[in-house]
Order: sequence, then structure tokens, then C-alpha cells
Amino acid sequence: MKFNTHRKSSLSSLAVAMTLVFAGSQAVAQDSGFYSGLSLGKSLGNISSGSLSRTLQPNGFSFNTLDASDRDTAWKVLAGYDFNRYLATELSYFDFGSYDFGATLRPANNLSGKADLSGFGLDVVATIPFTANLSGLLRAGMARTSVKQSFAASGAAASGFVNRTHRESKAKVGVGLEYAISEALSLRAEWEQARLPSNQITDSNANSATLGVVYRFGRSPAPAPVVEASAPAPVPPPAPAAAPQPVSVTLAASALFDFDESVLTASGRQELDALVRQINGLSYEAVIVIGHTDRIGTRDYNLGLSERRANAVRAYLIQGGIPANRITASGVANDQPVTPATGCRGLGSNAATIACLAPDRRVVVEINGTRTP
Repeated sequence: MKFNTHRKSSLSSLAVAMTLVFAGSQAVAQDSGFYSGLSLGKSLGNISSGSLSRTLQPNGFSFNTLDASDRDTAWKVLAGYDFNRYLATELSYFDFGSYDFGATLRPANNLSGKADLSGFGLDVVATIPFTANLSGLLRAGMARTSVKQSFAASGAAASGFVNRTHRESKAKVGVGLEYAISEALSLRAEWEQARLPSNQITDSNANSATLGVVYRFGRSPAPAPVVEASAPAPVPPPAPAAAPQPVSVTLAASALFDFDESVLTASGRQELDALVRQINGLSYEAVIVIGHTDRIGTRDYNLGLSERRANAVRAYLIQGGIPANRITASGVANDQPVTPATGCRGLGSNAATIACLAPDRRVVVEINGTRTP
């Protein structure tokens, strides 16, 4: 799953937003009523296990375990206008970060997903003065929120889950406190709630708790003239991080088992020891073991052999430290051959045919995770 790039892009966007918020302060006229600000804090939402279950049930799946992460960094950049000391309007861009989950299912399968939340808000803000410096804030408005959902699953468990972006305009409310440090500069602490578009991952609301700063243009004395210094050379943007790559390992059956057997050989155990060391260097969500046979013999017999071999590999990997609830095993008999259907015919002996079909006899270990180069 490629879930590790959102925070970097969010923080980069926040840095750009901070620059834009304060860059225009010198160009705004005195006593304009305009202000700008930014906030940073935490978003709090909920993964909707009910919505996920309703999608899984028609395909005969249910949750075995569900691990959810529905807290993330939240930030907001805003521009506003004071009609008077009691009433203002604000336009904002907000980012609630990412909510994600990982689940193991019954029958044995895995499902994971992520929702990225961001949007634009337009609010009316009422100010209630408490003291000369401290005021309460009440806000109400509309938010055009985007929920970008993505899933990772295999087989029938993936049915019904669609990678897509949901966008809707819905209500947004909030409360807060504002403390004036000076005529121009204030600090804010706020709690906000935005209604979310209907989607398959989150509940209907997301909340944020943030601390921020607000700058009101034209309310501080003009600075004394200064000698302009030469502009510093622009700093080149950092190179984008290399995209993580999924890992799949194919092991020849002859390296693990004797012909027509499902008991691991000594050399097979050595092969799997090396694989365990490789997996320990990865960040993974699930490991899927799939056994394959050649076309010699009946399909029923080959299916049983492929399942026994897959389960033998799974059991050994569990002994090597892979959590049992993260690894599944299955056999597919000779349904997915590597050799062509018309190949390995007319070779004159069983030994030659067996040797020719060797690529079909294999165990594939699919690691549903990433290795960052």
C-alpha cells in the first residue's frame, strides 16, 4: 500500500500557504478590514466499520480484526474580512490528513484502505468580546469537502470497493477563543466540525482542534524605511521521494520439496530462512502464500498438493516470526501455468516431461507491503 506520501505533501502545501498568507501584508491599504491566518493541529474522525461490513457481507466476508487510524495532522489557511468588531466572513482551505485501516477477514483474506480529507470552507464568524484582549468565536458556514478513498484487497474481498473521490458541499460549524497580542496580531484556539460526503470508509463527520495565528492588515504602524538587501537565491525544491515498490517472491517447488511431496527439505528451509530475513526488512501489511503445481495428474489431486505445500510454507514463515494473522495460504493446482498449454508434449519419457514442466511447480509469496529504495 502506498500510504506514506500524504504527510510530506500536506506539510509542503502548508509551507506554501504560510508564504502566501504573509507575503501580501505590505501591499494592503491601511485599515482595510482584511486579515489572513493559518492554524495547525489535530483532526479526529471515525472509520465506519458498518459501511465496510455492508460491502463485505454480500461476498460472504466478515471482519476478523480491524485496526483503524483516524487521527492525523490538520491544518488550515484562511483569508477574512471584518465587517465590524462583531461580525466577519472567512474563506479557508483545510486539510484533515488521512484516515486509514487494515483488516483481516473471515474467510482468510486481507483488506486495507485510506481516505484523504481536504476542502474549502466559507464561514460567517461572530466575535463575542470577553475582555479587552480575549474574545469568543462562533462560526457557521459551508464546506466543499473532498474524500479521496483507495483500497487494497485481493480476490472476492475486493468486490464492491471502488477507488474514487467523493465531493459534496455540506455544513460546517465551530467554536473558539481569540487572544489579541497587538492590534495586528492575534492567537486562536478552535474546534471545528465538517460534514463529510458519503463514502465507504469514514463516518459522516470529521473534527479538528487547532492553534493558529491571525494577522490583520493595516493595524500596526508602518515600519521605518530599510535598505533593500539583494534577494537570496531561491532554494530548489527537494527531490520527490522515490515511489515504494511492492514485493513478490517466486520459489521453485524443487528448491523446497521433493517431487510430489509437501514436506520441506533441508534446502527448502534454508530458502525460507533467507526469505524471512528479506521480509524483516520490509514494511508490510500482509503476506499471501500461493501454491502451484504442474498439469501431471488430476486437478483434484493437484489442488490438494498445492494447498499442502502452501500451508507448509506458511507454517514455516510463522515459525520465523511472521504474525499468523498477517499471512494466508491457498493452492490453485495447475490453473495458472507458466509453460504454454501446447508445450512439453511428445518428449518421449516421463522424466523429460517432468523436467520441462518444472517452472509450473512453484510457490509464490506475495508481500502486500513496500520497500522504499
